[in-house]
Amino acid sequence: MTSKQAATFFQTAFLATLGAAAFLVLDANAAAQVVYSSPQFDGGFVPGATSFGAPVVVGESFPNGAFLPPNDSGFTVSPDFSSAISVGTPLGGQIIGEVPFNGDINSIPLLEQKQPNAPRQLPALNVPRTDADFEKRVEALARRFSKPPLSIEGSTPGRLLRYSLIGGADATFLAPNRALSSGNAQTGQNATSATPDLEPIYALGALCWNVPCGGRQILRVVDGRPLAKVGFGFQSKRGELLAALAFAKIDRNYEIRINDEKFRVQDLVDAEKLACSKGANLSTVAVGLAHYSQNPDETWTNAFGETWSLAKIFELETRRSVDWGSSEATDKLLALTFLLARLKQGALRDSPELKRAETTLIALKGRAWALFNDASLAETLFFDEKVKLETPHMRLYVNGALLRWLTLTASAEELRSEKARRAVFELCALVDQLFNSLDDLDKLAPLDEESLAVAMQTLLLYRARVKNVPVPSN
Repeated sequence: MTSKQAATFFQTAFLATLGAAAFLVLDANAAAQVVYSSPQFDGGFVPGATSFGAPVVVGESFPNGAFLPPNDSGFTVSPDFSSAISVGTPLGGQIIGEVPFNGDINSIPLLEQKQPNAPRQLPALNVPRTDADFEKRVEALARRFSKPPLSIEGSTPGRLLRYSLIGGADATFLAPNRALSSGNAQTGQNATSATPDLEPIYALGALCWNVPCGGRQILRVVDGRPLAKVGFGFQSKRGELLAALAFAKIDRNYEIRINDEKFRVQDLVDAEKLACSKGANLSTVAVGLAHYSQNPDETWTNAFGETWSLAKIFELETRRSVDWGSSEATDKLLALTFLLARLKQGALRDSPELKRAETTLIALKGRAWALFNDASLAETLFFDEKVKLETPHMRLYVNGALLRWLTLTASAEELRSEKARRAVFELCALVDQLFNSLDDLDKLAPLDEESLAVAMQTLLLYRARVKNVPVPSN
């Protein structure tokens, strides 16, 4: 690609990201040692009552391949940005607020909003006091929520996708025991742990092998390629399955099975490339494509005969208007982070357009850090400072998404800052307060599950990144 072509791609970009993304990386050897026995849960977890539904037939609905640990490999974006960031960098209204927020904070249906019954009495917010306490609390939460006591028959594919953000390749649900004869296995919505009738099944393995989840199968074959369905109970937006596989670092050659047809994850990547179209929201798709791209300068032809590339997706995403008072903002920033990190490994890495876009992102990142005060989490609806967060569920929903992006792109100085430390400590306390006290996770609404998953992914990512940051000498 020539410099003139590069200029065409990026001349209209008003924001981008720095090339500093990290993944929720899970060890393949650790995943391989997960045994099909009762998962252990720490942190005060008390199972609810077991309630089984009608027996199901163990056989083709639960193929052995779905019980095998997904393998890890593939591209890892390494942080390569080390410039100091001014936390309080101001921004004008031209960058944020393209589409004004409508002011209806109740339009986000979280657990304690628009409920006919009285809200559940929450335990007190208990913020970790030390790094050791934080580490212990996150570990206990991860053990519970990466292997939730939920039956695959009582769950949707969308639920498996959300929990896979927490456990990655290790995330498991409960499925009928393969050793039992047909018709003897029991399952239901509120199964609480592995039993003689139930055993763990890998969430991403079940999705890739199209195992029925609550009667729904996420994959279908379109024009000879695998595609994931979008809609209630499936993906909430295009590209979620591919992004979940990318976050978990699932190998591009991992098998996908739809009825009797065999595919690979790479076939899903190719199908998403074919489906790219102008005007579509490609933020989630971009995460997966950037991860699985084998050449940052590659081009391909979509289903309409148009030439596409990662650079084109980047250019279109920077121009696409979003509501900066919603999660669309962090979705867009996350996509641009992955795209820019990948593009900087190719021919465009030294282009002035990329450098200007990265500089703009630095300012926006400073604006995001400025939403957090020195003692607490952000109190505004994403970048819309006119709307204040009214419930603890809203605080978790917004802060989990903001801190995930900030943790991915943080410099060493920012990761070790007291502001970041206090923010993730309080995020940990919110997860504990809102979800660890629940006896029955099956009662959670999809958006609450998303809040939990993103917040847990953020805590695990912060813990992994901060361990590799040297402590300042002073």
